[in-house]
Amino acid sequence: MSLSPNEPFLLHENSVFSSLFQAAIDTQKNLIVLMHNGNPILFNKAFQNFTGMNTAREFLREFGSLENRFVPHDAYFHANKCDNPGEWITELQEIPEADRIVSMINYRAEPHAFSVTIEAPVEEYVIISFTDISQELIKRIMIENDVTIDKESGAYDKDYFIHTTKSFQDAALFNRKSIALTLIELTDDDSNLINFIMTLKANIRQSDMLIRWEKKSFLLAYLIDIPETTLNIVQKVRQKSPCTIRLATVVQHENEPIQQMIFRVEKLIKESVHP
Repeated sequence: MSLSPNEPFLLHENSVFSSLFQAAIDTQKNLIVLMHNGNPILFNKAFQNFTGMNTAREFLREFGSLENRFVPHDAYFHANKCDNPGEWITELQEIPEADRIVSMINYRAEPHAFSVTIEAPVEEYVIISFTDISQELIKRIMIENDVTIDKESGAYDKDYFIHTTKSFQDAALFNRKSIALTLIELTDDDSNLINFIMTLKANIRQSDMLIRWEKKSFLLAYLIDIPETTLNIVQKVRQKSPCTIRLATVVQHENEPIQQMIFRVEKLIKESVHP
């Protein structure tokens, strides 16, 4: 149990209530913190894993207070935006839910954005839940800035795909499928990009992503049940393509990140040109 030095009477190491409450919040993917009089006294496992701190004592000794973890950037809420920093929980609670966003950096120095839910079911106690919206925020920003689509071809923009690969990997895990990548390289100098893209889009699934990779290459990212599925997809792409193309395909190894898959498929396409 992770308690502060001034532990409130409500929580005790060996109490049934404490054990049940800890077990309940440990099942949640969100980062959850129980506050007492403005101080964190209990973290769930997700928060401990995010910060690398196992107890509230360790956290308080390292950072001083919870709000010290909030990145002081104008795009997010942080205590310095408050008229009274000591009342940051109250002021954060008064912000409209859609704008109640903070940023924190994990123990690997990676920034994340969170929407915040605050509940005060008992006097002096507050439960704060942080929902990771990093991918959703990236998508929203890129959509607002109109950078999701490559203007020349109509395929997805490369930077958009790279920034949202976590969402694609999460979709694969949720659906219990593997990821496959097919790199398609145009070998005609006078290829009609729009015709090429329209033809391919008409012959792939809505969930598949066709990305403008380089000037004359496109990456097709898709989910599969078994590796053999890629043979049918590659054959269909080759048959339907109105242009002369060169192809390379890789299937995800267990828990392999997309970045590593990209490295492998790019290597394969290069080897097909210069064996």
